[in-house]
Amino acid sequence: MTRPTIIRRSLLAGAQQATGATVVIDTFRAFTTAAYLLERGVRRIILEETLDGARRRASAVPGSILCGEEGGRRPDDFALGNSPAEVITHADLETRTVVMRTSSGTRGVLAALRAGAAPVYAASLVVAGATADAVRRYSAITIVASGLGGTTVADEDEETANLIEELLTDRTPDPDRRRRILEGAGARRLTTTPWIDPADLALCLDISRFGFALEATPNDGAVTLTRS
Repeated sequence: MTRPTIIRRSLLAGAQQATGATVVIDTFRAFTTAAYLLERGVRRIILEETLDGARRRASAVPGSILCGEEGGRRPDDFALGNSPAEVITHADLETRTVVMRTSSGTRGVLAALRAGAAPVYAASLVVAGATADAVRRYSAITIVASGLGGTTVADEDEETANLIEELLTDRTPDPDRRRRILEGAGARRLTTTPWIDPADLALCLDISRFGFALEATPNDGAVTLTRS
């Protein structure tokens, strides 16, 4: 099989230039949180760009759950923060709809779709293997590392992008990747910020834990993430 052409981009500006099959990465923590939500039985995740947009969407979807953050903090009226540790202890997620807004990942996916990219997958370390499998059949693949707030390069997102590229080009994954991420600024932020559960870090670093990818699909005026 011919190896695909890999186009690497970063940050929200990179998502705005995405073309063709695209993977948007947010490892700390949006698309790790999303993967754990779907593993817990959530039926779909609706992505929104702003907090107010998420609130309006949730009010229009009976029984939905608000999930997300602003500056890393869970808004008071949101049931869930952007935290896989919160997800695994939250009751009554089966078959629910979650409306999610985060500062980097959700905005990056929406920007890539607006740019005309298709299909678009949301990725993190926990779905890296399944994501590579999902896009492997395309001749050209754009990989976007969302970064912190969509404006600052994040080492964990770049390392996740490196891993997916290695898998797509049949190279041996770098065995030192997890160590480098643990030594990086993103890991320090997760373990030293008072309002972030330090248990999030290990959950985010469980490489290829899940055997499904997260596909973002426009549908009736909304963009949903579902298991693929």
